[in-house]
Amino acid sequence: MFVVLLAGTANAQPVGVEIVQYGLYRSDVVDKQRDVAGVTHNVIDNICHLATTEVVPMKIGVHFGVRYKVTGPVAGQRVLLKKVLRYPTVMASPTRSASSMVVNFVELPVGTTSYTEYALEQPWELASGAWTFQFFERDRMLAEFRFTVAEDATVAESNEPICFQLSS
Repeated sequence: MFVVLLAGTANAQPVGVEIVQYGLYRSDVVDKQRDVAGVTHNVIDNICHLATTEVVPMKIGVHFGVRYKVTGPVAGQRVLLKKVLRYPTVMASPTRSASSMVVNFVELPVGTTSYTEYALEQPWELASGAWTFQFFERDRMLAEFRFTVAEDATVAESNEPICFQLSS
């Protein structure tokens, strides 16, 4: 389930985020970058949407996420978005301290469609329950989408995946 929240005056359309696709994906990891908090972020390419689902199988190698569009009154205006991923349990990796969320920032122009995902790559990441992607402009929530990761989940993948490139 996703919610798009917008607030503003009657005359001005505020910046927003619209979830345009969600589910399971396949992507190639072309690089890994560690942020100042010790969180490793994958740089990905060759992204393909495999299934539209809110339920995610809890197993190594599964990628799940959302494609989203930045909306607003001025096409091309750059917007700083805070992306938050909340997961159901406090996790700690060998390289960072325990936490229950990952936060990062991205600056995108209004009108851009982008993508964010989480890939279950390590045994310590296998946590069942609600995983929530949230998008903010400063402290104002623009959208959120919740997945349920479940040990017994099975999802039928499309025989004709929809592949795309990031627009930024």
